[in-house]
Amino acid sequence: MPRKDRVLTPTETAARLVQLGLDQASARAFAYEDDLPRAAHAWHAHARHQLLYPVAGTARIDVADATFLLPPQRAALIPAGERHATFRRDASIVSIYFDPAAFPHPLPGVRVFDAPALLREMVLHARRWTVARRPDDVTANTFFSAMADVVGPLVDRGATYRLPRGRTQPVQRAIECALRDVASADLPRAAAFAGATERTLRRRFREETGVTWRAFVTRARVLRALDLLSIPGASVTRVALDVGFHNLGAFAAAFRAVTGQTPSEFRRAALPSPGGGGPPADG
Repeated sequence: MPRKDRVLTPTETAARLVQLGLDQASARAFAYEDDLPRAAHAWHAHARHQLLYPVAGTARIDVADATFLLPPQRAALIPAGERHATFRRDASIVSIYFDPAAFPHPLPGVRVFDAPALLREMVLHARRWTVARRPDDVTANTFFSAMADVVGPLVDRGATYRLPRGRTQPVQRAIECALRDVASADLPRAAAFAGATERTLRRRFREETGVTWRAFVTRARVLRALDLLSIPGASVTRVALDVGFHNLGAFAAAFRAVTGQTPSEFRRAALPSPGGGGPPADG
């Protein structure tokens, strides 16, 4: 049987953050490797900027007006104070926390961007400097300063992997229905789940999200395909069918429109990073 996600309540999420000491740390920057499998954290915010990188698998980040899917080879930057909820699913995540005063670039909102090989290796290397590290460690401080300089120019590049969330409960419920099974997502099912008529949902969906239901589902299917194509040995044809495309040409066109790559190009680029599965060094 598939493993169930562990959905933390707001109280459990707040208690866990206090237990981890992420907001109370003395160091201006540090790494944290999430050790709670398949957890979904309720709405919360951090006192520091969070760079979130999935070493494997795909994560999801919800903010007030959008949902961001975070597939392999991508990173997210969440500004300090930005309320968000995170869903790990099967992802293995490393986060880097930066004191806003030590981060040289303005952050207007959550950004998801392509993570170049240099940044991926820096994230893996940074795992040795945890929340309990010495704040006067010159080597660590120099390293995290250099990492911030690498991240800054990247945040406005590449695809955003963003899906709108809607403002009202019916639209949000319709979106949740679609994301549960993108391959079978259709308007009648979503409308029934949301408690609205198809006509009303179609109208309100466009008013609140700025896109049509059809365009939303197409994008959601592409983002799910990113996750599946990152699995070793994945077949482009099989993935296309699994996410709801029955025409390879349509799948390739939609995929390129979202990512700027063909499915095959993305699959080749999504091979695991060297050293991605190894344990952090002591330090």
